[in-house]
Amino acid sequence: MRIIAFLAVTIIVLTAILLVAVAMTAAAKRRNQVSQMSARWAVRHYAIPGRGHTVVGVALTDADGRIHGEHVVARIQDDAQDWQRDFIVARQEAEERAFHLNIDRPPSIEG
Repeated sequence: MRIIAFLAVTIIVLTAILLVAVAMTAAAKRRNQVSQMSARWAVRHYAIPGRGHTVVGVALTDADGRIHGEHVVARIQDDAQDWQRDFIVARQEAEERAFHLNIDRPPSIEG
């Protein structure tokens, strides 16, 4: 009789653990989907140390700052003749691209 009671309690505990794990996984997946849906395209530029160039592009960034995607607009060599002009042109193109990419996204809900 004790063995049956032990097995029943074990099955109940394992079932409860499984249900909690499934619920937590589903909740995390929903949060990730909501985070991606609320992400917006924004201009991003950065230099990669040791590579000798600056990257200008647009990144799909959520409210927590996580990047979900990126489109590179230009790579500008650090020793370019007219680096500043090239950077401004690339940044303007990136701003236009971000604007058009955001048109296709659902409106952001900011709290």
